[in-house]
Amino acid sequence: MFKSGYITVVGKPNAGKSTLVNKLVGFKVAITTPKPQTTRFNIKGIITDEKSQMILIDTPGVHIPKDKMGEYMMKNVESAIDSVDVIVYMVDASKPTIDKANETIMQNIASSKHNVILCINKIDKIEKGKILKIITVYDDYFKSIGGEFKDIVPISVYKQDGLDILKECIIKYLPEGDLIYAEDEITDITEREIVEEIIREKALNNLDEEVPHGIKVEVEKFKKRKNRQKQSVYDIEVNIICEKMSHKGIIIGKDGAMLKKIGTQARIDIEQMLEDKVNLKLWVKVRQDWQDNENYLGNIKSKI
Repeated sequence: MFKSGYITVVGKPNAGKSTLVNKLVGFKVAITTPKPQTTRFNIKGIITDEKSQMILIDTPGVHIPKDKMGEYMMKNVESAIDSVDVIVYMVDASKPTIDKANETIMQNIASSKHNVILCINKIDKIEKGKILKIITVYDDYFKSIGGEFKDIVPISVYKQDGLDILKECIIKYLPEGDLIYAEDEITDITEREIVEEIIREKALNNLDEEVPHGIKVEVEKFKKRKNRQKQSVYDIEVNIICEKMSHKGIIIGKDGAMLKKIGTQARIDIEQMLEDKVNLKLWVKVRQDWQDNENYLGNIKSKI
C-alpha cells in the first residue's frame, strides 16, 4: 500500500521548521538563519521512497503582521493549514512558554480537524527531565480548546535525534494514494527562486538586525552559456532591494566589501546547487516601503 500526502510544518519563528524540512529531504530547499521571519512563503520539500511520498510544506513563522508582506506571510500559513493531511506543530524546547503566538497557532490547528503531531525541537538544549513538563503543558492546553495531538515526538534537528520516529509518525497518518510529484522532484520552487533565497540568506547572516528584513532579492538575468573552453557558465544578475538609502550604504559596505562578501558566499552555494560555474553580479537599489507595495510582493502572494 503506497501512501502520499501533504504535511504542513508550523510554529513560531526560529522553531527549526526550515532546518527540519532540509534534513528530512536531504537537500537544502529552504534557507536557514538565526533571525526570525527568514521564511517568507510556503516552500515544499518532497521525499519519495518505495512506500510513500511526503510533501512537506515549510511555512513562515507565526507573528503579528506589521505590513502587507507580513499579512501575506500569515495567509500562506493559513492556506497551508487548511489543505493538508498532517500538521507538524514545532515547539522550541528552550523557549517553552505558551504565549499569544502559540495560542493562535494551536487554536488554528485545533479548528482545522487535521491530524496534528506535536514536535518538540531542540531537546539537546534542555535537561531531559524538563521534556515531560513541556509535553504536559502543551497537551493540556490543546485539549482545553478541543484539540488532540495524535503523537508527541521530542527531537533534536541539530543532532538528528528522533527524526526517523517523526517520519514514521507522519507516514502513519497519510492517506493511501499515488505519486503526486515525479519521483526525482525534491521541491516546487524554481532555480531562480533558489538563487534569490540563497542571496537573501547570506544578506541575513551578514547584516545587522535593522537592515536584512527590509531586503528583497530579484533575479534580473539567469542565462546559461558555454565559455571559450566549452564549459557551462551561468550569467546571473541580481537586484538587492532595500527600503532606505542608509541601508543601501550598509549593504554595499566600505569600498564594496559587504556586497562582495555576500556575493562570494552566495556564489559558492549557487555553484554547488547548479553544478556549474557562476558569474554573479549584484546591484543594490532603493524602493521605499516596498513591503507595503503589492507590486513587489508577487512571489509571496503566488504561494498562497
